[in-house]
Amino acid sequence: MTTSLFTTARALRNVTEPIAAGVYFAPEAQAEYRALGLDYFESYFCSRSACLGAAPWSVVCAAFAAFKPAAVESAVTAGWSKSTPEALLRARELGATAQLERLLGDVASETDVARATEILYRMTDGVDLSGRTLYAGLSTLDRPTTPFGALWRAADLVREHRGDGHIAAWIPHVDSTEITVITELAWGIPPRSYVYTRGWNEEEVDAAYERLSVRGVVADGALTAAGTELRDHIEQTTDLATRAVVDRLGDDADEVIALLDPWADAIVAGGGYPASPKNLQVSG
Repeated sequence: MTTSLFTTARALRNVTEPIAAGVYFAPEAQAEYRALGLDYFESYFCSRSACLGAAPWSVVCAAFAAFKPAAVESAVTAGWSKSTPEALLRARELGATAQLERLLGDVASETDVARATEILYRMTDGVDLSGRTLYAGLSTLDRPTTPFGALWRAADLVREHRGDGHIAAWIPHVDSTEITVITELAWGIPPRSYVYTRGWNEEEVDAAYERLSVRGVVADGALTAAGTELRDHIEQTTDLATRAVVDRLGDDADEVIALLDPWADAIVAGGGYPASPKNLQVSG
């Protein structure tokens, strides 16, 4: 493990997250999904998992990991009764592309977009698929034909590669309610805000706090020293799981991060993503 790996992995996370995950907050994408008859949760689960085909809710629950199974079952079952993977993949791409064109069209040159996209695609080209469900699904899709569509897809491949590694990093230590509880405490966001968006209710969150308290991870509504150490260990293990992608950057790390950083900031400033990941750092 090297400092440069950690530093580059975190910086890469910070600049790709708003570009890739802005689709979940894009009004253009929501308009596309509504036209197909899906509400927000149906479209979230089905559009993100559409790269796996019309996967049953149990497979989606396993791939996404941190959500309450009953919430996934309801949304996925309803979503696939209304639409198809092909239609949702198209709607997702159109929505993501339209938001990036709106927010970055005046600040990102065509040459820079092409260069950043080339580097990002090279980072994930040929990376081992083993144990990486969503990354493997995305890797089967064709590259979008528009500049911003291709940039978004390239960033999403990097994001889901890290996300699959993150799930593998926390599963040995916490369950799917507990990971969200300790994450919101580590991020410094209001407790019981983020965790409820994963479908968990007050009783289930209370039980998670009790389990974490008994194990010495949480005390008085905050992470203990042991809890902070655990959260940092999970994040560092996640960083390590990105080594294959980071190694492919080579001498282009500074260049691609410099290209993407102002775009990520512009997306956040324009309301395309709720907060800069740079403000959600853990200490490790």
